[in-house]
This record gives sequence, C-alpha cells and structure tokens, in this order.
Amino acid sequence: MTNALRVWLLSDGVPGHVNQARGLLYWMAKQRGLDVEEVSVRLRAGTLSRQILTVWIERSMDPVRALNWAYAIDYPVEPPDLIVSAGGNTAFANVLLQRRFEVPNVFIGSGRRLSGKIFSAHLTLEPTGGSTNVVMTLSPSNIDALAVAEAGRTWRQETISSNRPLFCMACGGNGAGVRYRVRDWTRLGIWMSRIASELDIRWLVSTSRRTTSTGESALRAAIADSALAYAIWWHQRPEPIFQTLLGAADCNFVTHDSMSMINECISAEKPLVVVQGGRGGPDTRYTNVLNKFTQLGFCVRIQVDAGLEGVPEMSVPARDYHNALAEDVLRRLSIS
Repeated sequence: MTNALRVWLLSDGVPGHVNQARGLLYWMAKQRGLDVEEVSVRLRAGTLSRQILTVWIERSMDPVRALNWAYAIDYPVEPPDLIVSAGGNTAFANVLLQRRFEVPNVFIGSGRRLSGKIFSAHLTLEPTGGSTNVVMTLSPSNIDALAVAEAGRTWRQETISSNRPLFCMACGGNGAGVRYRVRDWTRLGIWMSRIASELDIRWLVSTSRRTTSTGESALRAAIADSALAYAIWWHQRPEPIFQTLLGAADCNFVTHDSMSMINECISAEKPLVVVQGGRGGPDTRYTNVLNKFTQLGFCVRIQVDAGLEGVPEMSVPARDYHNALAEDVLRRLSIS
C-alpha cells in the first residue's frame, strides 16, 4: 500500500486484548492508510518478568537486551512506523520496542506499574490524569454495525425457519469479580425459558471459554428446547460466528462479567440488555463504566429473574464514538 503507515500490532493471544487493538486500527484505517502486521509476543516468566521489567524501563536500560530476556517475539522483516497493543503483558514490549525503533506507540488499558507518559497515547475508559491519556467512551471494536447487520440478516434467512423475534444471549463467565456456580447457570437458563414463553421469542446463545464446560452443560439443560433457535456451545462445538449472531438478533443480551463482550455488543448497535447474575460483582471502576454506558443509552441493566416487558429502546450509534477516537489518536500522534 503506497504511503501506508506500517503498524506492528502486538498480540498476547488473548482475544479480548487483541480485538481492541484490531478495532482501533480498523477505525484508524478509515482515515489513514495502514499496513498492519500482527506480532506475537509471549512473556517468558510472568510475574518475575513484570517486576524486573518495571525497574528496567524506569532506569532506561538497554531495550534490546530486555526484550530478548523477557519475551519470545517473532520479529517482522520491516521495522514499524507505529506500535499498538492492548493487555498488560504487552505493555512492556510496547515500550521497549518503541525505544528500540524510536517510533510512536499506543497502548490500550491499564499499564500495570508503568507510567502512562511513556506511551505516545494511553487509552483508558477512566481518566488517569496523565498528559498522554485519551479517555475512551467505548473500547475500540472491529465490529462495523452495518456489516454485522447484513451478515446477520443473510445468516438468519438461510438458517432460522421461525418468524418469531430473536434475542441473543452472549455468555461470559468468571471474571471482573463475578463467580458463577452451576446453580447460577441453571437459574439463567430457566429465566431465558420464561422470557421466551412470555414474549414469544426464541433465543440465540453463544457461550465462551470462561463459561466452563460444567456451566455450559447446566445452562443447556435448563433452557427449554422450544425456547432455543440456535446455540454455539463453545466447549462442545465452537463456531466463529458470534458477531453474526449479534447482527441476526432483534435484541442482544450479555452477562455483566466481560467488558470486552459488552463493548462488542454495544458496537453492534442493537438494543442491548446487560444481565447481572452470579456471586460477587465488579469493582468500583468497572461499575462506573457500566453506569456510564447506561446513562449514555448504550444499554439497560437487569438482574436475572427480573421481568422484561419487551425490547428496550435502540442503542446509541457506536460508530460515531469509534471514529472520533481514531481521529483523536491520529491527531495526538501528529499523523494525517
């Protein structure tokens, strides 16, 4: 691509992290030519590496030596013009590679023990007070609502025979301070069956790795066959069509334990219900973000077992926020 900005996207292999970086670059590419290469980075020694690298970076010691000691990295042939990553285990590599190649760098999320000022742009959902901090309304997502809706419409016509409205339930699992027992998944399945009967709808379901096989089995056993239109049981037969299900549904639902899944659902620009269940709950910062989403009209939040009168109002278009974020980052990097 002529005059394209060569970008290294550092990946730790965690979907919730790498998809945020992909999402940011997806929207940046609508405004500036990019040539993106994903670079796998694996932290060798976990906690020990993080402790040592914090000191190493603070003292501005040899970045090449630190990279070779702490990470397994498959280096591309061409050097980068920009480095982008999300997820704490990539933060150190992000900084060290920036120092090696002397190019701008963007990091999404908590920088572990690192100061945000060592990133050219540090993207967070809550303000850090740093001079390079970019406060996001939404985490970036590579979901384009128009494309997802079209894919969902085609899939629905080809796959679903029922003319009843479709609700999609995206199931996370243990995380963000929430813990699920088998009885919690059973409770969710019973509630979904009741909603299907009361509103005459059918469910699309997508579980995930964090649902656990026992939780998935409990949910599957609790949902009435008559309530189910289609299901992706991740632990039995995973399918890469989660975004398609979001586009096919008339209303989307997501458990409250995964910020990345909630952001993906918001980006699909369908009416969205965040379902609160399980034991425990998110911390204050996480809850503040959920409160902001609710106040902005991205979603409504309900407890499992609560009544539901119908589809809530349409969500606020997410693409405007994604475009604005990409524009802000490019401006801060002085890239046009």
